[in-house]
Amino acid sequence: MVYVYLFSLVLGGILLGASVLLGAHGDGEMDVHSELGHPTFDHDAAGAESALARFLSARFWTFFLAFFGLTGLSFHALGVLPWWWLTFALALGVGLAAGGGASLVMRELSRRESNSSTRVADLVGKTARVTVGFGPGGTGKVRLETKGTTQELLAQPIDEATFEPKDEALIVAIEGTTARVARVEDR
Repeated sequence: MVYVYLFSLVLGGILLGASVLLGAHGDGEMDVHSELGHPTFDHDAAGAESALARFLSARFWTFFLAFFGLTGLSFHALGVLPWWWLTFALALGVGLAAGGGASLVMRELSRRESNSSTRVADLVGKTARVTVGFGPGGTGKVRLETKGTTQELLAQPIDEATFEPKDEALIVAIEGTTARVARVEDR
């Protein structure tokens, strides 16, 4: 059994190392679709198909092998369990938990969306710097930083104020693609 644990640990370690060093360009999950009327299999399917897809994924087997081998080899070397089958059962349980857990965690993380796009609500109430001057009835431009990006917007005053380049303007509303701005009062 020592050689089974050692082989699993080495193979799992190589696969983990390769995924860390080379990077993962896919999620390692099965995702096969058919265009010719044959049955389709999708890892997001519910029930037994979803569990089977997780079990067949490269990520599952990578973590299973690494942790099965590590646990089995460790307990065998320490000699703390009296029977070989108890060590095997423990290693099998840890391997299944690690493989299944890694598959579930990565699947959940891939479902979450990262939204870095700017919404109107993110702009209203912000202070912007005037880049192109404007006055009553005219249109100019303002620039501001939001969510780590620089936004440049068309701007019109809400009152009879005149804005020169480098002035500060408070965005009061967004109408279409134009910001309605007010003068920032000096404190």
